[in-house]
Parts: sequence; C-alpha cells; structure tokens
Amino acid sequence: MPPAAQRDEFWTRDRTIWVRRTSTGEVIKSTYWRQGQLIQGEYERLCWFARDTTLERRMRDNSPHIRRALDSGRFTPQQVSQWTMMNPIIFDVHYAITSWLGWFNMARPIDWTSAFRHPITNSIVEGSARDSWHMRGGAIDARIPGVPIEQFGRFAQWLGAGGVGVYVGKSFTHTDSGRVRSWRS
Repeated sequence: MPPAAQRDEFWTRDRTIWVRRTSTGEVIKSTYWRQGQLIQGEYERLCWFARDTTLERRMRDNSPHIRRALDSGRFTPQQVSQWTMMNPIIFDVHYAITSWLGWFNMARPIDWTSAFRHPITNSIVEGSARDSWHMRGGAIDARIPGVPIEQFGRFAQWLGAGGVGVYVGKSFTHTDSGRVRSWRS
C-alpha cells in the first residue's frame, strides 16, 4: 500500500489510547473514535481522566491557594473545576503514540504527568507558561517507560500536530494542540 494510503487508513481506524496517570496510578484504555465519529461517552471519560489531579487534591485538602483565589474574586466556586473538555487533537496525538508503541511490540500505557491544568494550579507550577495550553485542555506532559524522552519527542515532532517540548531534566515530553513548534529544556 502506498504511504499516503497507509496514512489515510491509519486515521480512519478506531482510535484507542492506553494511558496511566502518574499522580493517581489510574490506568485507562479507551477507544474514543470509531467509524469516523467521536464516541461521546469515551471522550468524556478521557477528559475526566485528564483532569487536574493537583487541583483535585488541593480542593480535598481545603488548600489556602484555592481559598485565596476565591476570596480575591478571581474565581467563583463554579469556576474551580478539576476537569474540562479536552481538545480531541491532543488525544489523537496520544493515539498515534499508542499505535507507534504497538507497531514496535512495545505496547504499554503512556504515563501522563500533567494534562488539564486549572489556572490556580498553573500559577503555582514552576516554569509554566502564563498562557499554557494545559489551561485550555490542549496539552499533555507525558513519558513512556523504557523509551528515551528524546525519542518520544522526535516522534511527536514528526507527527506535526502541535507544540512539542522535550524536558530532559524533568524527564517528560510536552505535547499540545497549538501551532507546530518545538523546544528543549
């Protein structure tokens, strides 16, 4: 089959991702796209899985960061949510990565270290961008056990789906659904 036909067939297949949240240990394997359609229930399940687990923990612990944000009027209680509807393109990036691992007989979950990030959490994360794609539901920081961060980053760049940052010192690769660009830190 010609490469273009293979590419087209790849994007018309069912899309499944297999991921683990490092902060909670939760694992999900979800087919969120089938027969050219987003499967709403699975998509929402993945959006919940991509939630801001730091904010979730701080809400449970009645964190002063959250109280200050509410007391200052920056946010109403209704605006402090640990999840949002993620941009499906970022799930497509991770579908391609899951498939890439399977192609090389390395099937395993991708470890997500950060996905959606509420502005309260973003403001306390060292080195986070003020206008981070994480706050828009369009970014995921991840690593793959047994795969060098640089190799993960090269594959993500090859996909050409958005931004890719390789954070060697922190041992993760950032992918987002923004404009195509790359960086290394």
